[in-house]
Amino acid sequence: MFGDSVLMDQTVTLLRSVKGEDERGNETWTDTETEVQGCSVQALDSVEYLSSADQIISRWQFLGPPGMGLKATDRIKVSDGEVYQVDGKPSVARSLSPFLSHTTAILKEVTG
Repeated sequence: MFGDSVLMDQTVTLLRSVKGEDERGNETWTDTETEVQGCSVQALDSVEYLSSADQIISRWQFLGPPGMGLKATDRIKVSDGEVYQVDGKPSVARSLSPFLSHTTAILKEVTG
């Protein structure tokens, strides 16, 4: 994707919760981790909400390989350990050139 672009030089960890069942038949959720190379996570904006519960909501642009299968319920962990939620539905941008096809999504971090 994007050839040997220096912009797509990050390796991230795709975190996905998988539904299962314990020995008593209770619903459980287990996180799976998959390393994904050839990604880029870039800051978009940050908004501070001052009220009884101060919050900062930051958004990030994510670009990754077209075949990674990113879902709206997934999370992305970057190399410094920060974890971002996928915000909305990811999409795959297709191109006539395989070097330009990619997965794109907005990531969100809520603090406070």
